[in-house]
Amino acid sequence: MRRLLLLSTIALLAGCTTMADQLHGSLKPPPTQGYAIFSMTVRTFSPDSASASLNWRGVDNGRHGTVTVSFNTDSVFGEEGMSPVEGKLQLVALPPGRYQLADAYGHWGDGYSWWPYRRIAHFVLNKPFEVRAGEAVYLGEVRFNLDNLPDVDLLDARRRDFGHMRRVWKVNDLSSIAIRPLTGRVGGGY
Repeated sequence: MRRLLLLSTIALLAGCTTMADQLHGSLKPPPTQGYAIFSMTVRTFSPDSASASLNWRGVDNGRHGTVTVSFNTDSVFGEEGMSPVEGKLQLVALPPGRYQLADAYGHWGDGYSWWPYRRIAHFVLNKPFEVRAGEAVYLGEVRFNLDNLPDVDLLDARRRDFGHMRRVWKVNDLSSIAIRPLTGRVGGGY
């Protein structure tokens, strides 16, 4: 019984590691992998009830996955003196290859009516990117504009996101990051 309790405690604590603990001050991926880095942020009147998910997929391999963010609990802090924004800086470890930010969903509460309800918007992104072995690539910001006419902006938020990597992830040398931000605007459908 003690052994089971000890193993359960160790497993629970292992799940509590931060990104800084995982990276050990370096954005150098293992030789057989690369990192895709991007932020997911929001503009909405009700960020406390908003969340988003983004699906990525391999173009020349069968890999796929989803990253999520709760805009109520996650923040991107940026450089010293910058105001934090609701969102999350994502790091996805991938084998080398061609990939695509395929689509995304934004979820938020509509606080305008006397009977608030949840809204969902779907965004078809189809934005290609490449991951090379041993390389970290910065893809920019995926900003969810939720409310009346929801859409997604793809922007270069390097100053803020690199500040977050330095301050929160504790990575000081960012010179090796390949900078290939995605751009554009994608409208959403309900």
